[in-house]
Amino acid sequence: MLHENVLKFSRFRYLKWMTLLVLGSGIAYVWDQPETVPNGGTWLGYTLGTIGALMILWLMLFGVRKRAYRSRLGSVKGWLSAHVYMGVALVVVATLHTGFQFGWNIHTLAYALMMVVILSGMWGIYVYFRNPALMSGVLDGKTLQDLGGTLRELDARSKRLAGKLSPDLQVLVARSAEAAIVGPLFGRFRATVMACPTRRAVATLEPLARQDDRAVRDLYALQFQRLSILDEIRSFVRLKAWTDLWLLVHVPLSFALLATLTAHIVAVFFYW
Repeated sequence: MLHENVLKFSRFRYLKWMTLLVLGSGIAYVWDQPETVPNGGTWLGYTLGTIGALMILWLMLFGVRKRAYRSRLGSVKGWLSAHVYMGVALVVVATLHTGFQFGWNIHTLAYALMMVVILSGMWGIYVYFRNPALMSGVLDGKTLQDLGGTLRELDARSKRLAGKLSPDLQVLVARSAEAAIVGPLFGRFRATVMACPTRRAVATLEPLARQDDRAVRDLYALQFQRLSILDEIRSFVRLKAWTDLWLLVHVPLSFALLATLTAHIVAVFFYW
């Protein structure tokens, strides 16, 4: 699977590198004996701070790399693998950089923003890995366009069958074919559509299908299949909508972090 390939990329290359970085940072922190309490102003604090700042800059470059389709600077899969492990390692590096000294200032704000960005990134990666279709746009081996074609085929077959039945069932099938994928306004964020015509058709045909009419049973089977595909598409659209909303939060927060990090660095070098 895609998420396994990303995490295991090149035999866990970036996991090994980031593990070494975390262990090295931890050993240096324990070994260092500053004259005052550990803080970002010691030689180790400056060193870890520089490493952390460079890591943040590299993490933000992932957004550029994944859109640079002709770039030869490594594969997007490799960048994503490094992005995941480096984000986790940054938590340790940045925390040790602070020396666990926090206050109501720009420095703590930069740290807090960094943690929010990393945690939101972890949530986004979890969602993508749990639902690989979000990356590929493929559901059960079919694209959304394929599923749309299947719906049109089911509609055509349903209308042919309904033509042999009562006018009421013909109207029911016609309205089912016009069922919206998602509801109005914020319908993309819900997996169901209120008063769905296809769901109504299935509910109406179900008791009739228990009778001996073969055409009604076949029509029920077609409408049930249509409803199953609709539910699958709606679930995907809902998850995609929430993921897109996550990006609208994660990306601006990342730029806010970059601005705050810049202010933090300027404050350190010009006012300390």
